[in-house]
Order: sequence, then structure tokens, then C-alpha cells
Amino acid sequence: MNYFSKGPRIFLVESDFLVATDLMFEIEKEGMVVACVSSSLENALKQTEYGAFDFALLNIRLRDNDCYPIAKKLIALDIPFAFFTGVNHSEIDVEFQKIPRIAKPQDCRYVAREIKSMITALARPAVEVAGLS
Repeated sequence: MNYFSKGPRIFLVESDFLVATDLMFEIEKEGMVVACVSSSLENALKQTEYGAFDFALLNIRLRDNDCYPIAKKLIALDIPFAFFTGVNHSEIDVEFQKIPRIAKPQDCRYVAREIKSMITALARPAVEVAGLS
């Protein structure tokens, strides 16, 4: 995480403009920063080149394709992410079945809190997360 920013920087990949706008508002209310937003695979892949974010939230179905190439890139860059999608868990590519999934439709306040919770869990030492502290 970049400690020079106001909070964790989020990369939001969402094809629906209204959902993206609501999510941006709620994410920032939770003390995080929306570093970049993309609605297409092509643009999102370009954004991963800069890596100026700490966590990503991906809608699987984008305007021009599925987000799986972005997910692969994030894994290679060791950037944590979750899916925010209407795609059923059983329909997600097997390679990504263990990635956290927030089901659509969902209240954007809840989604922002879930993101914050995931980031907080990632920031804790492994011993503490395992309940051994």
C-alpha cells in the first residue's frame, strides 16, 4: 500500500456508468481513493501498466470482453482484487474460483465496506489473521 496517499488506492473496473459512479462515492466515503476507473478490457489493461493502485474491483462482463486477462495481470503483479459481478460463482473460470466475489446486484455502501474489510485483512500479519496473536 502507498502510505503517501490519503488511503488505499482502488482500481475500479465496471461497465455500468451509474454503478461505477455510486461505487466511487461510497469507496471515498470509506476513506479510500479511487485511483482509476475503466469500463473496457483494453483500457483496464493499459491502466495495469502503471500499477498506481493497491486493490482492484472487477466486473467480469465488460463492454468489450470478459475481465480475465486483467485478473491474470493483477495476479502476476501481486495486486489483490475481488470480483463484483452478476456472474454466478459456478460460471467463473476455474482459474479464478477462489477469488473473492461480491454478487450483483448489491448496495454500493456494502461493497465499499467489503473492499475496506478485505484490505484491512490483507494488511494484518498472517499470525493475527490466523488467530494466533
